[in-house]
Amino acid sequence: MSYCVNPTCPHPENALQDLVCAACGHALRLRDRYRASRPLGKGGFGATFLAADEGLPGNPSCVIKQLRPNTQSASVLKMARELFEREATTLGRIGNHPQIPRLLDYFEEQSNFYLVQEYVEGETLKQEYERRGVFNETEIRKVLTEILPALGFMHNNGVIHRDIKPANIIRRRQDGQLVLIDFGAVSSQVNKTTIDEDDEDPSGLLTNFAIGTPGFAPPEQMAMRPVFSSDIYATAMCCMYLMTGRSPKDFPHDPFTGEINWKSQVQVSENLKAVFDKMLQQAVTQRFRSAAEVLAAIDTKPAQAPDAGAMQSISSGSQYQSATQPKPSPPNSRIQAGVRSSTANTDFGSGMFTTADNTRSQAKTGDLKGGRRVIVEYGHGKRNFTNQELSKVSLGSASLAGIVMSRSKLVEADLCHADLTNASFQGANMAQAKLSGTNLRDAKMQRVILFKADLGSASLIQADLREANLQSAYMSKTDLTGANLSGANLKGAYMTQANLRGTNLCGADLKGAKVSDEQLAVAKTNWATIRPDGSKRLF
Repeated sequence: MSYCVNPTCPHPENALQDLVCAACGHALRLRDRYRASRPLGKGGFGATFLAADEGLPGNPSCVIKQLRPNTQSASVLKMARELFEREATTLGRIGNHPQIPRLLDYFEEQSNFYLVQEYVEGETLKQEYERRGVFNETEIRKVLTEILPALGFMHNNGVIHRDIKPANIIRRRQDGQLVLIDFGAVSSQVNKTTIDEDDEDPSGLLTNFAIGTPGFAPPEQMAMRPVFSSDIYATAMCCMYLMTGRSPKDFPHDPFTGEINWKSQVQVSENLKAVFDKMLQQAVTQRFRSAAEVLAAIDTKPAQAPDAGAMQSISSGSQYQSATQPKPSPPNSRIQAGVRSSTANTDFGSGMFTTADNTRSQAKTGDLKGGRRVIVEYGHGKRNFTNQELSKVSLGSASLAGIVMSRSKLVEADLCHADLTNASFQGANMAQAKLSGTNLRDAKMQRVILFKADLGSASLIQADLREANLQSAYMSKTDLTGANLSGANLKGAYMTQANLRGTNLCGADLKGAKVSDEQLAVAKTNWATIRPDGSKRLF
């Protein structure tokens, strides 16, 4: 279906092949390439649409954001345009991050302004809560350790998001990674004195987009004086919502100080309680100053382990570090690299482990215990781990060059940024594994299952991936120089900006894959290669 983006169109739905709206005569392809298919949302500021980019092979999905203030006030329109342009400028500056949608285009057409962004398919944390219910402590810790690096990246680029809330954090379906969306309020410096005194703002545009969402935004932001830690406060309030289902405005508060009485509403460990206590300080000077500080506090074990009552909501993956043992590695590197880590108490890079002897977590095969065992045994010279059950194992940042894990089960394993040079995973089941930034140069991976795996920015130079199952895998910016993917299943794989120079794709199935003709032109293909559009060609 083609959807007309004209705000006054009485019947916006049209046939897919139509070029002009039958109801209003408005062109159905913006800039002669973007075709909207359905609305995603709208408000006083504008509207967003799911669209297809018909200017690229395979018509990849994207999101069109249209400036659409529902008032004709010249001053409000001017302010809305400034906010819109600021969002475009900001996304252009900070969009090179896996947890921030990339800005693809920005243009004006028929007196309307449009942003075109990378489409992130998935559900927001708000939708996830509504579907499955409250989050436990382990899940909340994972949310924090995933979203804080993205916040730190933004803040390091001088940007304050200003509208952090569950509806603006989406879990990408392709790899399960949390992504920040809706940058319409970033770094805005709008207040009432900037518009004419006799102008009104009936749409609530300035309030909604210049200040943020009441309840999630801290006092200084509501007073038009946001700081970086304003996003930290809002992140904590997101967690409160996920753990209770209550809007921040519904929490009891101290009538004298204005502080939210959240401690009586949630049951978490003393460590996490102390972290939230500092994240939610009303006074900016008493709050964490950076995302790095929050991550460091999450990684630090409290003086005493939490009591049994507080531990009831903590699953087996949560561990605490002994106060007498070495401190965890600093989180700054995780922020800069955007690496997610839910196992900060284990230093996989050095092979040293700082898990407290009195931890109450029940380690099972496939969790941290499996990761520790592999690294310890590898350190003692063992290389062959064939036929192991290691689902959900955490080996992130480990140095395991030459390890043999053929036919092992590594479903949902975390191998991000590990060094697996010349490793062997032949016939292994690595469905939905996380391998972003991992070094797999010269790895032997024939017939490996990497269904829906995250291989973003991984190095697979000269890797042997013959007949591998990479269906729906995320391979953006993956380096596949000289890799052998003959006969591989790459249906629906996301290969935008992947390096395919010299890659053997003979007999590979690329139907529905997000890959350009320019990329394929430098790869080796033959008559048996199935193109993204489902066709075969002679080369």
